Amino acid sequence: MLIGNLPLDASEKELSDFFSTVGKVSEVKILKDKEGRGRGFAFVTMADQKLNREALVALDNSEFKGRIISVSLAKKAPPQKVNGFFANLFRTV
Repeated sequence: MLIGNLPLDASEKELSDFFSTVGKVSEVKILKDKEGRGRGFAFVTMADQKLNREALVALDNSEFKGRIISVSLAKKAPPQKVNGFFANLFRTV
C-alpha cells in the first residue's frame, strides 16, 4: 500500500506499530531524500492481501502523529520504453 501525507519525522517502527493494529505487517519502507529525511510517503506491506484491504478501509484518512494520512493500493509501474539511438539495441519482441 502507498501511504501519503506522513510526518517527515515518522519512523518505520512507528508506522509498523500503527498498521499492526489491523494485522501483521510484513514490510515498511519510508522513502527518504539524499540527506536521509522522510519524503512524506511510504510503502507498507501487510502479511496477506485481505489485511491490505482491511488496513485500507480502517486507516485511510486517519490521524497519524498529528497528520491525516492517505492509504491506497500501490500499483506496479509499467516497464519503461527505451527511445532514441539505442532503442534498436534494446528492442524486445
